[in-house]
Amino acid sequence: MKKNTYFLNTALAVVLGGALLAAVLVRTFAPIIIILPLNIPNMVLLSLVALLADHYFANGAKRCYICIPVLSALTFGLLPFAACFVGVWDALKLGVVGGVVFTVVTVLFTSIQDRLSSGPDCKAAPVLSAFGLYLAAQCFTGILL
Repeated sequence: MKKNTYFLNTALAVVLGGALLAAVLVRTFAPIIIILPLNIPNMVLLSLVALLADHYFANGAKRCYICIPVLSALTFGLLPFAACFVGVWDALKLGVVGGVVFTVVTVLFTSIQDRLSSGPDCKAAPVLSAFGLYLAAQCFTGILL
């Protein structure tokens, strides 16, 4: 798994695609249910789920830090547009914001994991650090808005 450079971006596409598929099914079969918008805290949550999948399934895989913002911007821009949730201009905005959010969350989560790597015995540390990072992102978003 160490040569799987793009697993993180693939995990992001799978997580976002699964969330959009669930939203399409909810919109189709239960239109009375309110669907959560794709805003910054929800982007952070989807990013952290993809990062946790990357940590547990492809631990130690090398990352292309130049490709991460580009591919995540394409993922956050094209998948909601393909699922008919947003128009062209909103897809461009989602792509730019999603690329920035995913890159920042990736750098922060990787930094936290490098500091907490105490061996294979600590299995819950990535989940707890992702939970703390999600709460910090919600607080930061509350300060911005």
